Amino acid sequence: MAVKITDLCITCGACIDECPVGAIVDDSDNPEDSGAYYVYPDKCVECVGHHDTPACASACPTEGCIVYAEGNKSGKAAGTSAA
Repeated sequence: MAVKITDLCITCGACIDECPVGAIVDDSDNPEDSGAYYVYPDKCVECVGHHDTPACASACPTEGCIVYAEGNKSGKAAGTSAA
């Protein structure tokens, strides 16, 4: 499963440089034209082999903006702990 950026994105740029595989693009390159940043699911590796958790989520200042599945258990949002 790829990381997803929700509509809570404030386009601050904190996540883009953190992605080790270049899967995140800014709002001007978002294929969904939603005004938020976008993660290409076919490129995203959820930082497996790079970091313990997705680096973009750790860098994101907006709680709930970046979501991902943690250990194939439950979803997790940036700024929260898994239940």
